[in-house]
Amino acid sequence: MHDPKNTYVIISPPRSASTALARFIWNNPEVRYYSHEPYESVYFENIDVENATAAIENAVDLAPVIGGKDGAGLLIKEISFQARAHFADLVRRTEHPVVFAIRDPRLTVSSRRQVKRLQQQPLTFPLVETGWQDLVEQIDYCVANDVPHAIIDSVDFRSEPATTLAKMLAAWGLPFDESQLSWQPQPEMALSNHRQGGIDHFFTRVLNSAGIEPPTEVVPPLEDFEAEHGLRAHVAWALEQYARLRDARMH
Repeated sequence: MHDPKNTYVIISPPRSASTALARFIWNNPEVRYYSHEPYESVYFENIDVENATAAIENAVDLAPVIGGKDGAGLLIKEISFQARAHFADLVRRTEHPVVFAIRDPRLTVSSRRQVKRLQQQPLTFPLVETGWQDLVEQIDYCVANDVPHAIIDSVDFRSEPATTLAKMLAAWGLPFDESQLSWQPQPEMALSNHRQGGIDHFFTRVLNSAGIEPPTEVVPPLEDFEAEHGLRAHVAWALEQYARLRDARMH
């Protein structure tokens, strides 16, 4: 098992720029290993949780990709609804604050639907897969159980990356310099342990990127989300939670 003193955890709803946040952390000289959404297959394929443990213990070695590694730190990036019942086990792997990345739910849900459109799949999905229900419960768990945590908004770290991300790394006791904000594209790198083969539209943008990109997306109106099956009401509820969590965010 990786040393909890050198393990760092990010959790977010899907499409919250958490992979871009992780990509930034790859550049840190103290972080050598990366486990990308180890609970993905556990959730979608209903396989044994030991597969997630194996994905963590056999994390990607970033040294051949990034180079310049001085430490042996491990970064685990997970999606809130994929962790679900295993959340407490996940956060016990770290002695550092758990970082929750958030983004306006109107953007996260519309982005997820856009990916489904590109994959030529139906645009509907279970509401739990917006990730907001589990995110709220996980943050409440941290509050109730005195688990150190921090909330970071993608708008903040994409608009003012040096200021916001330096504070986040400081909370983890990691060094920061502005050279970490840019990188070489890695378009051939595969991240998902669930989707195999072809173009993975979930990660195309970040793997082709060369650094933290400013937010330019237009927030869609709530009326763009159909009322059928409770989607609009759910997004409205998530928007209330987002406003509340922004008040508690690191900034």
